[in-house]
Amino acid sequence: MNTLTSQPVNLQPAPDPGNIDRLWARLRSLFIPSVSVAAILYTIYATSPDDAIEQMYDWERDRLLGLAKGAAAAAVTVLTSLIASAVEGKVTAEPVIIYLAAALVAVLLAWGAFILTGLRRLAEEYALALEIVNSDRSDAR
Repeated sequence: MNTLTSQPVNLQPAPDPGNIDRLWARLRSLFIPSVSVAAILYTIYATSPDDAIEQMYDWERDRLLGLAKGAAAAAVTVLTSLIASAVEGKVTAEPVIIYLAAALVAVLLAWGAFILTGLRRLAEEYALALEIVNSDRSDAR
């Protein structure tokens, strides 16, 4: 018992913050562009750091475009299915299910749009990464 509050003390171990951080990083990569600072700093010692950084950002841009296209394609598929079912008149689902499917379309389109807005930030990070690497090389001279 805790003598100050007279409530039982929680003796369970706290969750490992490393696992939570890794999980958050994996989930965050589905929404936000992410090229690690460590990866950028490793390119300083490459024979062509500018090309290495360009390749990393090209991969990240392609990954984000693939996610955005996939979200949009899924939204179009759900919307097409809803329209086809409505035209044929074979809708036997509850209205709640139809509304949820329509909401799914909106969520998928919003997710794709959010990812696309992250591409602008990725371009700004690319310029900053080049500046960091090049300023470090000019300081070494």
